[in-house]
Amino acid sequence: MDKFRIENCSDELLCGIDGGGTTTKVVVCNLEGQVLDSFQSGTINHYGAGIPKVKEYFAAIAANIIEKFACLPGTIFTGNSALDGLADDALVQELTNGVFHPSKVVFHSDVYIALLSFTLGNPGAVLISGTGSMACGIDAGGAYHTAGGWGQVLGDEGSAYHIALKGIHAALHAYDGLSEPTMLSASVMKFFDLKKMSDIIDKIYNPPVEKGVIAAFAPEVERAAEEGDPAALHIMESEAEWLYKLALAITKKCITQNLGYFGSVLNHNHRIRSKLSALLAEQFISLQVPRFKPEIGALIGAFRESGHRVSDSVIDNLLKYR
Repeated sequence: MDKFRIENCSDELLCGIDGGGTTTKVVVCNLEGQVLDSFQSGTINHYGAGIPKVKEYFAAIAANIIEKFACLPGTIFTGNSALDGLADDALVQELTNGVFHPSKVVFHSDVYIALLSFTLGNPGAVLISGTGSMACGIDAGGAYHTAGGWGQVLGDEGSAYHIALKGIHAALHAYDGLSEPTMLSASVMKFFDLKKMSDIIDKIYNPPVEKGVIAAFAPEVERAAEEGDPAALHIMESEAEWLYKLALAITKKCITQNLGYFGSVLNHNHRIRSKLSALLAEQFISLQVPRFKPEIGALIGAFRESGHRVSDSVIDNLLKYR
């Protein structure tokens, strides 16, 4: 029998998959929440890697699990950074090529598994600010809500991309004489390796750079703010206020004060996180660090889809995962 087409799955095993933009993390556990195996694969974001490559990665994931356990998990829950919600069966079949049959396979967004890693499926919300930004949550009735997440062209306020873009704007405005001089001008020249400011046109447009290239400039804006640059300080303040608005929007939709956070900006930008925390405290909302990584959130999804309760002992075992 083709090992990719094994007709055997075990309801005693569950699998969670976190499909990020560059790597995929896979975890397998038993019904007690004991993680039995974990490994990484290439990205399953079909917009970035393409469907043929994603099929290869899923085949390799299935083969890896089968080699370890001689069967597939009964339920496989996947968070995919290319999705903004629950995927239909046709897309699941197209991306996996049936390698997980006869397991129950569910595809949702990567932000949803981040949410599950914080709320465990209970009412609550998460604010995410990394390369992009958005918020999502679950209300008391179990309904799923979102705010933001419109991408860099239509939104992404409060994200690393937006912070970086505003920093570049400040440098260009100063260069044009539209605003006061700023340290960000020198930062842009150095970061993008420009001989003259107008070289940034070719650097950005020829060929068009990816979102992450611009977002990588965000720490330079933070550094300028730490040194007291007025333009950078204004950017930090305004981006924190946008995240505050996003947080208020999602907590109102979900009628909750239970708010977790994820993403490089909220994890590493102390100035923005402090400002945001202070604003939220005025509304009696505490910004909290999630206990679990997103791949464990995917396992929580697998527990829920398979009808198994996430008990205190399961949580204790999942907390042992590193």
